[in-house]
Amino acid sequence: MNFKEALYYLEQVREKGTKLALDNIQRIIDNLPISLDKIHFIQVAGTNGKGSTSHYLTSILNKSGYKTGMFTSPHLQDLRERITINKEWISEQDFADSILKVKEVSEKLLKNKIIEETPTYFEHMLLTSLFYFFKHQVDFAVMEVGLGGRLDATSTLSPVITIITNISYDHTKTLGKSLALIAAEKAGIIKNGIPVICGCRTNTAANRTVKKIAEEKAAPFFNSFDKKNSVSFTQKNEYYDSTYLSDSGKYQFRVFMNGNHQVSNAATAIKTIEVLNNRGFDISSPAIISGIEQNSVPGRIETFNIKNGIILDGGHNEESIKALSGYLKEKKKKDLTLIFGVLRDKKYRKMIKYLEPYIQNIIITEPVSPRALPAEKLAKEFKEKKTYIQKNLKLALEEAYRFKNEILITGSLYLAGEMRALVTGGINDGS
Repeated sequence: MNFKEALYYLEQVREKGTKLALDNIQRIIDNLPISLDKIHFIQVAGTNGKGSTSHYLTSILNKSGYKTGMFTSPHLQDLRERITINKEWISEQDFADSILKVKEVSEKLLKNKIIEETPTYFEHMLLTSLFYFFKHQVDFAVMEVGLGGRLDATSTLSPVITIITNISYDHTKTLGKSLALIAAEKAGIIKNGIPVICGCRTNTAANRTVKKIAEEKAAPFFNSFDKKNSVSFTQKNEYYDSTYLSDSGKYQFRVFMNGNHQVSNAATAIKTIEVLNNRGFDISSPAIISGIEQNSVPGRIETFNIKNGIILDGGHNEESIKALSGYLKEKKKKDLTLIFGVLRDKKYRKMIKYLEPYIQNIIITEPVSPRALPAEKLAKEFKEKKTYIQKNLKLALEEAYRFKNEILITGSLYLAGEMRALVTGGINDGS
């Protein structure tokens, strides 16, 4: 099997749909011809920030000399972004080889009636990462939860620590319509006796829910932020000069990623490292500082010095767009040309309210997804400003250039990925 054949096979799997359940994937993992005992798994859940926090952790662990795998989703431009070691993407051949092994194991288990159905697309990606991490003998593997937590495929693993970055409204049809219900689903990653780091605001229903479930499972519970743990920062031109005061240390560091919410993500990563160190690991303060300062994540308020400038962000729900608007306010942005497209299950009306103060021109498009909200319907939500509909993404970008204003592209990770390929001329970052 080569890389193109692997992609074709995965598309066939994707067409079969998704299923949130653990029985099938657990049986597969139990029957894998590999051993995962020597890998220290870190499981990261949350509504927003889990991807960036995963990247911060991976960068820190790498700087400390640990060979570190990372499994994330979705990807922006290339499927291989989801599986990395020390921030380098899995090669096309390693990807194809690992997919083939997943396929062979699954078919054998199906034939022997050990499993009832073929693994889902997401399960295939998880299993592929496990084969790859085992083959290359990683020390740590940072595993980002796909959806929720309780029934996510990553919850079949045995982590050394779990993290819940924050909790807000998203995927409410699946996870629940209250923050307490969503928190309970995400807190499903908590394992008996395994430490959990919570980045939720204290004295909220979400925080109380996570803490209660941790207590029920005798899992040591740590807040990233409370009376004994706090973060502060001063905005500089190119970075945030930051300080994290924990109940057992002081950390001064610079965050170069855009948006001050990234300071909180970095602080949650620091709290995680601190707890790991208290349990026998050896991750130095210089590694923490350099890991944070040198971390970057494509598609997270990413800027490009092209023509009048481009801001590209994968913000796809109310909370992430709120963070983006905070950055726009901080940088005194105004009269931007917006390229905007969303999925139909998002709270796009609230997303629009956060963006409107900074926008002059609006180009409505559609993410490349069957779940995309029709552009005509989205355009009607901008009642006080003229909108232009252009469903062809390349033409949407060309139209935006003609306005000669700084361009903002946001609304969906799918949109950000497709537009990033156009902005960069298709250049990927990890090959």
